[in-house]
Amino acid sequence: MFKSLWAGVCWAAIAALASGPVAAQKSKDTLRMSANDVYAVLSPYDMALEEAGQIYDQIYSPLMALDEKAGKWVPELATAWRHIDNKTLEVDLREGVTLHSGKLFTADDIKASIDYTIDPASKIRSKNRYTWIKSVEKLGNHKIRIHLTEPYALDLLALSARFSVMDSDILGKLENKADYGRVSAASAGPYKLVSMDRNKGYVVERFDKLHPALTYRRAPIKRIEVVPVPDPQTQIAQLMTGGLDLLRNMPEDAAKELAKHPNVAVTPVKSSSFIYMMVDGVGRTGRKEFTDPRVRKAVAMAIDKEKIAKEIVPGGSQAEMMSAICFPFTLACDPSTKPYGYNPSEAKKLMIEAGYPNGFEMTLHVHQPVKDIAVAVAGYLKQIGINMTVSQQTISGYIQLREDSKLAAFIGFRPTGTFPETSDILDSFFTGSRDYWNDPLIAKAMEDGSSEPDNVKRGRIFRPVLDRVNAEAYIVPISSMPWVFAHTKDVRVDSNKLKANVVQISDIFWK
Repeated sequence: MFKSLWAGVCWAAIAALASGPVAAQKSKDTLRMSANDVYAVLSPYDMALEEAGQIYDQIYSPLMALDEKAGKWVPELATAWRHIDNKTLEVDLREGVTLHSGKLFTADDIKASIDYTIDPASKIRSKNRYTWIKSVEKLGNHKIRIHLTEPYALDLLALSARFSVMDSDILGKLENKADYGRVSAASAGPYKLVSMDRNKGYVVERFDKLHPALTYRRAPIKRIEVVPVPDPQTQIAQLMTGGLDLLRNMPEDAAKELAKHPNVAVTPVKSSSFIYMMVDGVGRTGRKEFTDPRVRKAVAMAIDKEKIAKEIVPGGSQAEMMSAICFPFTLACDPSTKPYGYNPSEAKKLMIEAGYPNGFEMTLHVHQPVKDIAVAVAGYLKQIGINMTVSQQTISGYIQLREDSKLAAFIGFRPTGTFPETSDILDSFFTGSRDYWNDPLIAKAMEDGSSEPDNVKRGRIFRPVLDRVNAEAYIVPISSMPWVFAHTKDVRVDSNKLKANVVQISDIFWK
């Protein structure tokens, strides 16, 4: 049942290459890595995706950062902050910071950056994540006051994770400000953008004028070239012939085969991303099968999640089983139940009770990096009569299908490391065009939780939501999704200095 898509496909070619050299660019201090998707911009506002984030998080600088390992705030472009009242935050800004453009950082830059996000005319993604800010007041060259529309318990976390500094001079000259991450991306991080091409990829280089106070920021490799190569087989061929030095998110079988090559190493790393299956529980797509909770539960019970995690999930030795659509280390994640376990006989009974003794046919869309998981899930669902045709999607293709209400069933993965908070996960599933369930209990809890500053109390508010998702099988969490890096043996993948279970370009070294 678990025959990989890779079996017998590309390994003959790899065997032919195995005796040849896999030459890295260590002597030139240049790392060449692949990207699964093609990006038009590098911006946390206009391309807020995990794969792009591993790059732009090291280009852009926030006001402060959360040290998840130590559980404390770390100053970055802010040196101090204080709440004047529950709707006013005052921030002192760091002096002597040089932006990638050569300009010295001032209050004008952070004010322009925040004004862009809250401007009603800005068409940035997930707009509701920014509208808690009413306005920004400049009190001096290095002091601002942020006025909130209403009390917001997660204001510091949101500032650290969602608001990055842009050069106000460059931003102000752009007719379309969404072009910022394409034409400049100037900020104050350890890497600066050198070139950006939708087809050829992008190049970043170490920023030599990084402020010395930012000791947790680093750029171990001088130059990194990111090349869009959506096809995994082509990625592997490029690694084996010396065209690439590092691949990420390798399928399990591919990783095992690559590990046999004498000049290639495979590094699995625990992650804060999880693989999930969602279904259209409200009938947005016109398909009504999953509006019946018995069918949703049958789907959840038909999937052997533990076996998939062990045998199919890349880096399965590092995979963790999920109790909900959040991790134990996620803030305010406190479910009292677990997803349905593997019970195929009960799943078949539920299908009969729901009026589908012979099952039905449907398309199962999947984001390319987890296609093997979708194939395995389709195999399990076939045993209860649901015949799924697996359709692979790029991230942009998935977004378009979601916006067009065409996702009756989808398997993807959800990163949580950038904003390790349960409310953020709920927001990504249950607001706007993402919401395929329209559950009033969930909407009410999300509203109540947004104003509760205490993590434990907020966890109690969100507990009924997490339990509801499990009970109604709106979303089936399959397992965590370890990062699996295949790379030349002179490359080393390290842990992030601040973030738990996250690897970014700042964590890649030469041996």
